[in-house]
Amino acid sequence: MENPLIGSHLYGLSALPGVAVANDGKAFFISGKLCANPLKRAVKKAKMFVFNYLQVIALDKVLSTIEKYHMIKKGDRILVGVSGGADSLALLHILVHLQASLSIQVYAAHVNHGLRGDEAKADALFVEEKCREWGVPFFLKEEDVHHLSKVWRISEESAGRVVRYQFFEQVLNEIGGHKIALAHHRDDQAETILHHIIRGTGMKGLQGMSPVRDGKYIRPLLEVSRAEIEEYCRKNKLEFRVDRTNQESCYTRNKIRHLLIPFIAKEFNPNISETLVRMAEILREEEDFLQGICAEISAKICRAKEDLVEIEKAGFLSCHRAVKRRILRLSLEKLQHGLQELQLSHIDGVIDLVESSSVGSMLYLPGNILAYHDYDVLRLSIRAPAGPVGPIEYPLKIPGSVKVPEMGIEVSAERIVKKGVLEFQPMCIFIDGDVVSGDLKVRNRRDGDRFKPIGMKGTKKLKDYFIDKKIPRLKRDLIPLVADERNIIWVAGYQIHDDYKIRDGTRNIIKIQIREERCCFSQALD
Repeated sequence: MENPLIGSHLYGLSALPGVAVANDGKAFFISGKLCANPLKRAVKKAKMFVFNYLQVIALDKVLSTIEKYHMIKKGDRILVGVSGGADSLALLHILVHLQASLSIQVYAAHVNHGLRGDEAKADALFVEEKCREWGVPFFLKEEDVHHLSKVWRISEESAGRVVRYQFFEQVLNEIGGHKIALAHHRDDQAETILHHIIRGTGMKGLQGMSPVRDGKYIRPLLEVSRAEIEEYCRKNKLEFRVDRTNQESCYTRNKIRHLLIPFIAKEFNPNISETLVRMAEILREEEDFLQGICAEISAKICRAKEDLVEIEKAGFLSCHRAVKRRILRLSLEKLQHGLQELQLSHIDGVIDLVESSSVGSMLYLPGNILAYHDYDVLRLSIRAPAGPVGPIEYPLKIPGSVKVPEMGIEVSAERIVKKGVLEFQPMCIFIDGDVVSGDLKVRNRRDGDRFKPIGMKGTKKLKDYFIDKKIPRLKRDLIPLVADERNIIWVAGYQIHDDYKIRDGTRNIIKIQIREERCCFSQALD
């Protein structure tokens, strides 16, 4: 099988010390050892380049990580997120020097978050100058993240993350790129895992950051320590920028970095970072297996629409709690890409909503997501519900029609002559015109409404009728009611009043029909 990194080409690396190309071009020697496995060629040659020219043995980990997680293919255009700090500058430097051996093209993107004034502008100029020096195409975005965090009602850290990733996606599309390289390293991974533990998490959070996400976000430095990166910068004489906010103790992550991890390392485990990262790798493999099983269950009991996911309640309740959590995460990820604001307490809150609360209960989640406990389903919606619908009422002439824009429908009425069997449908009924009192109207429900379904001797509260029919409370205001001066004649889509039904001797027949102009009413019937 051909290695996607290298193909059958050797890219002229035979000129490097310790590399000798065999005559057939299919095998070569590295430091006197024959390497005939084509799957290893590109990475081994790249390693030789690192060892001989960058002179930092620790960077063997970078190439091993790229190989282990299949991060890069031959011909990839890779966009590197560069802040100007040691981590991202080292990553950019490494990938630039590996362009030829890995047959890739490297680009750089920098975001000025507008939080540090002239210092942030200096960072942007520094990165731009480095890119010019190294021949790397450079892309810059300036944004007022503080303002956006207020508008979006999220933290500055979260708003900055959204801005960065949106910009990266934009640039990647512009260059026709394939991968976005991020400079997170092993210590970042340990900090992330501890951060998740502190705020509450499950197995997913204990995995930390994924080496490869969505097939395009890659983290080649994830198995390299901060100390190794700084040593790399020192040996390669790389100057870098220092963000003073990384030293401020007002941020949780900074407290974890400067206070918590050093304390754990001193008092309990000097290798705490390596321990956490190793745990994450084990859990990632087990999570992959469990997630596959839960995805199969989710496909059976979940139905995704635009901005809405419905989960069959009976199937959901029959699952183990651990499976419920995963099903919820899968469903919420369909509504909102990335679940950074969601904590384990939110997920468990939704489970408790279904298991313990009454029908009609709801729970607001971060990201403007609403969880609504319905009769047979749990509804997750990215849109918060509108406020209470006000009174709706329109006159309906016979013959004539009227549009009800609030409900997205048009209602018509006409007198007909009976010819054969009358075909009743959910949106079309026939009533005895002699029983109608006064003018017809189309309206929504009112407090105290009563209704007499077919077959019932007395009336019942319309509210109780809706409950019996398991019509969600949020949808009841948008169910059309056709009424006269005395009674509700028709609960559209459900039932007509017993007194108005067609009998054998009925001659004055009125046909009432509803035509949808948009999906508002049909959603109320779902």
